[in-house]
Amino acid sequence: MPTTRTRRLVAALAAATAVTLVPLTVVPANAAPATAPATVPASVPAQLGGSPLATGSQRGVRWIKADRAKVTKKRDRSSRVVARPDDGTRLAVLDRRTKLLKVRLPNGKVGWVGKRHVTATPLRDVGGKRFTTKRVKVTREVRGASRTVTRAALGTKVTKLARTTGRGVDRVKVKLPGGRTGWVSADKLRTRDVWGQLARCESGGRPQIATGNGYYGMYQFTARTWRSVGGSGLPHRHGAREQTKRAQILQARAGWGQWPHCTRKLGLR
Repeated sequence: MPTTRTRRLVAALAAATAVTLVPLTVVPANAAPATAPATVPASVPAQLGGSPLATGSQRGVRWIKADRAKVTKKRDRSSRVVARPDDGTRLAVLDRRTKLLKVRLPNGKVGWVGKRHVTATPLRDVGGKRFTTKRVKVTREVRGASRTVTRAALGTKVTKLARTTGRGVDRVKVKLPGGRTGWVSADKLRTRDVWGQLARCESGGRPQIATGNGYYGMYQFTARTWRSVGGSGLPHRHGAREQTKRAQILQARAGWGQWPHCTRKLGLR
């Protein structure tokens, strides 16, 4: 019969063997329960908890190219308007449909906008006045090959609205004196006001001048020449815009030689 000392030794050995067979796991006090769900990868479909916009093909940036384009709360065209962003506004694309994009504006507002009102060509807001360096084509879209809105005469004063920033594309959206808007090549615009300079040289820039020498107005038209370009009455009876419009027509027809002294002085010929 085993002695008391032998029984104690056997019990101790059995207890030590049991401890070595059980893995030692230290669980932090703030650990989540073992049944807590793991984080769902971004690539998992939306119905399983992932984001429907996580894939790279759904992401993107667009820029507003239309005047005060309408952004609506829902895809329905009659839906409430949430914003009317200006040209050059940067939009983050959230979702796509055939003709619509769901976008986020810089101020955080979200809505739907027609694809025809945006461009993938980077734009930025710009301002200031410029003058055309020649008779230029003004197009409806950013692309120079798109439909022509009108043609602006040499020296037309325009207001810049937006400009492309992408390489290989250098276009500016402008507002014309009559309020029409469109896109022109950036290299066709300058800060030089050729008609203002010419008027100052010819008449001191005074639209109402009539000294009795047979020449009238800012550009010193004769009555006959004025009527030949569609003018009515006498030039000095009209405002500066009308006189400049007729002077542009005359220049397009006959060149700068109609004002020989001043155009030579100004380096226009």
